[in-house]
Amino acid sequence: MKFNISLISIICILTILFACEDDMYDKEAKLFTVDIQVNYPVHYNVSEANEVSVRLINIENGLCVNEVTAQTGKVTFENVKKGAYRISCGKKIPAALAVTYGETIVNQEDIDDGRLVNLNATIEDLKLGETADLGVLNLKSSLPGTYLIKEVYYTGSITPNERAYYADHFVEIFNNTDKVIFADSLCVATVYGPNGNTDSSPTEFSIDPEHVYLTFVWMVPGTGKQYPIMPGKSIIIAQDGINHRDDPNGNPNSIDLSDATWETFLLRDIQKDIDVSEVPNMKEIFTNRPNTHDWILHSYGSSIVIFKSSDIENLEVIPEPQNTQGYTIMKLPSKDVLDGFESLAYANSGIFKRIPESLDAGFIYCNGIFNSESCRRKVEDVVDGRIILQDTNNSGEDFEVISFPTPYEFE
Repeated sequence: MKFNISLISIICILTILFACEDDMYDKEAKLFTVDIQVNYPVHYNVSEANEVSVRLINIENGLCVNEVTAQTGKVTFENVKKGAYRISCGKKIPAALAVTYGETIVNQEDIDDGRLVNLNATIEDLKLGETADLGVLNLKSSLPGTYLIKEVYYTGSITPNERAYYADHFVEIFNNTDKVIFADSLCVATVYGPNGNTDSSPTEFSIDPEHVYLTFVWMVPGTGKQYPIMPGKSIIIAQDGINHRDDPNGNPNSIDLSDATWETFLLRDIQKDIDVSEVPNMKEIFTNRPNTHDWILHSYGSSIVIFKSSDIENLEVIPEPQNTQGYTIMKLPSKDVLDGFESLAYANSGIFKRIPESLDAGFIYCNGIFNSESCRRKVEDVVDGRIILQDTNNSGEDFEVISFPTPYEFE
């Protein structure tokens, strides 16, 4: 009897072991290849785009593989595992060369200044599970900006008594040229649409490449040349221009914004916003929520554009979709946008992009809310002590997430 029990036990153990071994091999990742043909923009007189950097990014674990297209414009990724991916590719070419290819966005001044043309494209939310040929991916062209968004702090922080604090949001704008530029009439705006944090649908306007749809618009006042931004320097637009660390209304775990260049102040019948007399106020141009009492960036991800418009008073205002309270949004021509910043809730939120890919081909995301993380643009070069920031018109490539905001600084 003991022998029978022992024999049965051994058989059971061997069965379990072999079953586990079978399971292990069943779960072994099956590897496959992915082919992509990268071409120049459709309006160019050349097709195959060589020496384009192409990144295959695994959305689930953040790992990425980088390849470069051959002379034929083709690139192949080997040993790809099943999963959700994002593809991001880009290249820069001199403005003078771009003109010979048929580029229309550059002028003689761009050529004389030696400016580079950005060529970018992305594929979001790509499900891969077998060998695939993704066909042709056409690059889109754009020029690097002179006014650049250097940093956007939107996550907020936590107070010592563990309360959420979001009065410390700010947007920093940088002069990326070697010339003096002026902030007069420069507008900073938040872009309409969900960020992927909820079950809501992506914005209806994501298919419109010719416009950006805005919910809040602020303008730097001035007559034209009152407010210079020196080369390699920046201005800060703060939600509240106080030293949040030691102000009675602030948060000791936050930052000092008492030296902000401007602050956003909303004058309302029922006054709740703080007006800091030492920091000049931005001019409120438009809000789709007239009853709001503060300019708050969404802590799960905010999209920002900066622009100048020669006819801002007559920009089209349309009803906000699916809204029954009469709220509206402002329709801005994409050609007026100087720079854009796209942040979404999560790595797999790409379908919720709000800024047209022609302006911003990608997006960035932070690792939570009220954790003091900030999004800062990467430094590309330093020339004679002047910092030059990276600008490929792809927030996912140009920005990095840092653990704490750095207004006016890079460390």
